[in-house]
Amino acid sequence: MNLVEKTRKDAFALFQKAGLPSRRDENWKYTDSSRLAGLLEAGEVNTDIAIEGLGITDLNAYRMVFINGVFDEGQSNLPDDVSILSLAALQASTSNDDSEALAKLFHISGDEPLFNGLMALNAAMASDGAAVCLADNSVLDKPLYILHVSNQNNVVRHGLMLGTNAQAQVVEHFISTSEDKALSNCVTAIILKDGASLEHSRLQQEGEKQSHVARVEVKQLRDSSYKFHGVELGALLSRTDLVVSLAEQGASCELNGLFVLDGRQHVDHHTRVDHHAAYCTSRENYRTVLGGRSHGVFNGKVVVHEGAIKTDSSQSNGNLLLSKHASCDTKPELEIYNDDVKCAHGATVGQLDDKQLFYLRSRGISQEAAQELLTFAFADEVLADMSDQAIRLYVEKEAFAKLPHSSDLDGYMG
Repeated sequence: MNLVEKTRKDAFALFQKAGLPSRRDENWKYTDSSRLAGLLEAGEVNTDIAIEGLGITDLNAYRMVFINGVFDEGQSNLPDDVSILSLAALQASTSNDDSEALAKLFHISGDEPLFNGLMALNAAMASDGAAVCLADNSVLDKPLYILHVSNQNNVVRHGLMLGTNAQAQVVEHFISTSEDKALSNCVTAIILKDGASLEHSRLQQEGEKQSHVARVEVKQLRDSSYKFHGVELGALLSRTDLVVSLAEQGASCELNGLFVLDGRQHVDHHTRVDHHAAYCTSRENYRTVLGGRSHGVFNGKVVVHEGAIKTDSSQSNGNLLLSKHASCDTKPELEIYNDDVKCAHGATVGQLDDKQLFYLRSRGISQEAAQELLTFAFADEVLADMSDQAIRLYVEKEAFAKLPHSSDLDGYMG
């Protein structure tokens, strides 16, 4: 048994011990994971799906395509001068260095923040993913667009490492071609070395009967920066854990989230930012638009550890209810074990402002169009920091299409 096989075996043993998370776990009290129990088995993988016309078609980017969790080289387009490989290719390597790197990528102990059995199952079952390594001082000249297309259960695990002062933009996009029940289980592990900079967008648009569970874990070294955009539009049940470790002085992160939900959709994001070092900065801004009988959950926790002086952290979570049947649970948290810090958090839950509606109505705008304009403005604020216009316009269009009476706005949106 090689090192990777042993690591997988240990991960499966950990899953058997931990099992599925339950509502007795404080971090899962609002999400019923028992709904996933019948979706854990992996069958024969279908990789025969053409991606033409799928995803962000006008995005000028390098492309890495995964069909039901398996890398599709023929439909991908990768740069020649950057180390971007599939996990399966690395696993086929006979290099001891590759084996050790893979073992580190798959290793879990059960002591990680927000650990759960689904995380262990991912390490045990993932057969493919993206392994991205940028050399020191290198700049990826175009975004790396990782497109996930699924119509059945799939498990994928990505690893991204940016060297000293390296810069990149990475987009993960999850879509489906089937309305059948299925589960996507994805983990993305990121290491940013000194001065590295990453903008990471994650767009979830899977089918209305599908479920999606994910974990993004980021370790940041000195003066590195990480910007995250998490957009939730699809799936019946979606749960994402985002864990960021500001491990060395001067590191900074910005976490932005947007949920636009309808019907009986349920989306749950748990974030945790650990300020381990001095002079680090973190910002969080999550916006949720809830219609129908949908349910949104946001739990954001910031931990300021001993010695992390001059920490600067803020959280904001705004929730807009478009239906009397929609609901949300929000819980921004601070744990501070140090003096000389600046930390703030806040959350709002409500409906559209009557005064703003009256102002627009007085300008000749219909009630429906006024409601949609205000809703769009509320949601769009969180997308303002997206640096790529093609990505932002795509998200705006797809999110806008989910809002009721959107045709009434055609005359007001340029």
